[in-house]
Amino acid sequence: MATRPEGELLQRLLGLYAEERQIYGQVLELSRQQGEIMRQGAGLGEVRQVLQKKKNCLEIIGRLELMEKRNKQEWERRRQGFSRMNRNRLQNALDQVTGLIEEILTCEEANDLYLIEQARAI
Repeated sequence: MATRPEGELLQRLLGLYAEERQIYGQVLELSRQQGEIMRQGAGLGEVRQVLQKKKNCLEIIGRLELMEKRNKQEWERRRQGFSRMNRNRLQNALDQVTGLIEEILTCEEANDLYLIEQARAI
């Protein structure tokens, strides 16, 4: 496989993280929606629909990651030779994705705690 120029590799990965940011944003909204509908007493069918949408989003992210695996590996191998500005741009994009994942985990934890509380009340 030919080595990609720095700018091309950077754009591929920035594109990946932009797509992931958008999809993780959807997952966050779905997690919030799940919490809201559970607190409103929604039926299991409604909750399952939200869970399926989240699963679909995560499967898309998995496919995106798989498609860009080689580019990510190449970046890791070569990044020290790239400009500081480009390393920072990519790190900022990755930090945004990581921030969304952390928000999702916090929301999911709250949803889990709610379910535990409901199970204890039964």
